[in-house]
Amino acid sequence: MPNDSQVMTRVPRILLLIETSKAYGRRLLEGIGRYAETHGRWSMYVEERGLHDRQPAWLKSWQGDGIIFRSMAPSMINAIRTSNVPAVDTNSKITDHGFPLVYADEQAIARVAVEHFRGRGFVNVGFCAIENDPWVTLRHDAYQAETTRHGFHCHCWLAPKANAGHGWERQSRQLSSWVDGLPKPIAIFAANDVAGMRLVDACNRADVAVPEQVAVLGADNDEVLDMLTSPPLSSIDPDAARIGFEAARLLDRMIRGEPWPAEPLLIVPAGVVSRQSTDITAVDDPQLAVALTFIRHHACDGISVDDVTRVVDVSRATLERRFASHLNRTPKEEIFRVRMEHVERFVTRTDDSLAEIAGRTGFATASHLSTAFKRTFGKPPNDYRKDANRG
Repeated sequence: MPNDSQVMTRVPRILLLIETSKAYGRRLLEGIGRYAETHGRWSMYVEERGLHDRQPAWLKSWQGDGIIFRSMAPSMINAIRTSNVPAVDTNSKITDHGFPLVYADEQAIARVAVEHFRGRGFVNVGFCAIENDPWVTLRHDAYQAETTRHGFHCHCWLAPKANAGHGWERQSRQLSSWVDGLPKPIAIFAANDVAGMRLVDACNRADVAVPEQVAVLGADNDEVLDMLTSPPLSSIDPDAARIGFEAARLLDRMIRGEPWPAEPLLIVPAGVVSRQSTDITAVDDPQLAVALTFIRHHACDGISVDDVTRVVDVSRATLERRFASHLNRTPKEEIFRVRMEHVERFVTRTDDSLAEIAGRTGFATASHLSTAFKRTFGKPPNDYRKDANRG
């Protein structure tokens, strides 16, 4: 008989039915691979496919141990259900299909988008989508609810995806006409980077300056698409790699016989990757615009209100009055808000110690940072980080 060292451990066979045509799907795969590399060897199969592709013909006879999927095709979901193999869905919860879910937190994405615009002084906001998939509705509804919460009216463009070149030309003209009639300056959240790229193109065709008249923020952080736009497109990074990692972790537990959570596991975005399409401060007052830009670039450098007044060359009383009139907050509050925005990003996106983060964001000590963080976000930074890492 073979001894224990000669017994070969069976390697789990995992099927990855995830689109490879977009950066989002490839980052999901990256996260899955990272989990497999650090938590045990998997035999994984993936093939080139799109989000709406039907199931492969061989799926009904496939014998494996687990599936991670992201699909908009009902036939695919039905085929996975009938396979009776443990499976995890990484798409937005559209229907109650009975699979455990790990996906992007749409409410958190909406908050990040609105805060990005508010921090740049925008009072006119919009939303643009060129597809009519159910996930667009989820993203639109979350964003509109967040803009309403802040007292904004959201100007929306919701249109089906063009099917061919001539369809896009017609849609582009319609989109340019919509942009031309919007109040300006305005900040528009595009449902994804494809929509953002086409919105910037429509602005350019209509001779509407980006970002001076229309600031555009995409989502998914597809760097290839983002750098194809002119100017380059700012985008929300949904942390798809982490979604993939957590989906793999959940599938691993299911394969071991553990129960899965009844509620979806929501993953918060990693933040905004700022590029030129939103690099603007939207206020009518030129001096206030200079002040906001200076604060945005130097809030973590230990600046004071007096530093801002020297840059703008106005009295402190005048600066305070302009901030109150346009933004309903003081210069000191704005410095603190932008600084804490950076702190929160370091806490959730890095493993840096609190002392390191304090040094990078203008706090004298980690203790001072912790006190300010708890006052702002309602819990100590270490607890906040743990919650973010759990999704």
